[in-house]
Amino acid sequence: MTAQPVTFATSGVLACMAIGLGVGLWAGVATLHGQIEEDTGRLAQLYIERSDAVGDDIVQALARIRQSPAEPCSDADLAWLRRIVIESRNVKSAVRLHDRDMLCSSTLGRLAVPTARGRPDYETHRGRRVRVDTPLIGMPGVHGMVIEEGDASVVLNRDAFVDKVDPRLDYTVVAEYDTHRDVFISNMPPAGLASRTLLTGEPVVLDGRRFEVRCSTAHTGCIVAALRDRPSARRSPLVMAFGLFGLFAGLGGGVGLVSAIARSRSLSRRLRAALRNNALTVVYQPIVRLADRQRVGAESLIRWRDSQGHAISPDVFIAVAEEDGFISEVTRFVLRRVLAELADGLRQRPGFRVTVNLSARDVLDPTFAAFVRQELHAAGVSPGAIGFELTERSTADREAIGRGIQTLRKAGHAVYIDDFGTDYSSLSYLAQLQVDMIKIDRSFTLALEDGAAQSLMPQMVAMARTLSLGLVVEGIETDAQARIVADIDRDALGQGWLFGSPVEASRLFEGG
Repeated sequence: MTAQPVTFATSGVLACMAIGLGVGLWAGVATLHGQIEEDTGRLAQLYIERSDAVGDDIVQALARIRQSPAEPCSDADLAWLRRIVIESRNVKSAVRLHDRDMLCSSTLGRLAVPTARGRPDYETHRGRRVRVDTPLIGMPGVHGMVIEEGDASVVLNRDAFVDKVDPRLDYTVVAEYDTHRDVFISNMPPAGLASRTLLTGEPVVLDGRRFEVRCSTAHTGCIVAALRDRPSARRSPLVMAFGLFGLFAGLGGGVGLVSAIARSRSLSRRLRAALRNNALTVVYQPIVRLADRQRVGAESLIRWRDSQGHAISPDVFIAVAEEDGFISEVTRFVLRRVLAELADGLRQRPGFRVTVNLSARDVLDPTFAAFVRQELHAAGVSPGAIGFELTERSTADREAIGRGIQTLRKAGHAVYIDDFGTDYSSLSYLAQLQVDMIKIDRSFTLALEDGAAQSLMPQMVAMARTLSLGLVVEGIETDAQARIVADIDRDALGQGWLFGSPVEASRLFEGG
């Protein structure tokens, strides 16, 4: 072969590689930008859904305050206000007003003298007065969000709405009225929004940045959001992958191969592979009876280290399993592992119970109860030795979930509601589901030694007694916290670092 054909062939190959590289890089950048916009829109919509739920809760609480059948600020009325707080997911205090002066509240009881509050930050067209961050009467140094309507008022954590925004976002949330627009919460300068028309799905550009817009259809307000740390195309593994495969395989083959590689390396696929290869582990955090500190059970907790030895947070990979529809495989893996590791110890310790976390999908699965029964029979373990914690925070059909829970209870399993008192559970929810126990969230435990903040714990315990529910208090880290809980409820169980960190199965029954 002469030099000229060789040169021509080389040039042709190089030209094709260059075209493939260029097309691959273009496709990679376009895909990256599309993912960024999709992810930002999804996070903005998630905030709208979360804030709508808070708004619905507030509206319902204000209406119920006004519906009290008792004389304002009487003992019966204060009990009514406290019940509203217990049954609400977000309200921290319910307040009775007269001429905008505070008369009494679920937290402080009756005030000796009616107390005026400062001017509201703004007033909605429905007549609701909002103070976004204001000092709370009777609680020096404590701030909160206060919303008033007529002679009713509720107090929320001042970050009640801020906490609903994903921390990866730069955002401004605005409240839209007929004649004007107010900035509700923001972590960036809101300049340029005053005159903009905001519509869901129609992005706006501010200072050269694209912001996704999502608006509520149930309440007044829109969020304008952008990812704070926008991935750089130059450093993006996705763009590099598209470019490299475009270089070597051209447009069609390159894009197809890169997509296949990206999928194979995704967290979801790695998690599925870990399940198939038994590469996940289970640890156990002890649960004790507070009256005598006797270990009476444990919660099983799944853990995962990837092929490089890096620990992956359960919050991350459990969410992936739920989103991709294979959370039931994770649950069944955990149950099998618990029985494989602890069957002998459970047979030797009647009354000792290990709990396994469930999702709503597990409870709704008509084959799950039969699977549990078969595994227990094979392991020779009684149903009472295994309990289940419901952790899925969804709007799934409660009637169907309730039927699934009753199937498990009739089979001999105790069913718990986990993280009670946060965004999900309420008195009506518990009454409908008819569970056996509630686990009070660690945030209430941390507040036990905080003076005024501890008032909710006795109310929650009283509610549990009303429904004949057992009680597990999570996050106990000090003897003082353990003593306070034991004084409130001598039958309560406790879980936390004071009684032991999560341990391997071989250490769970040490000393017992």
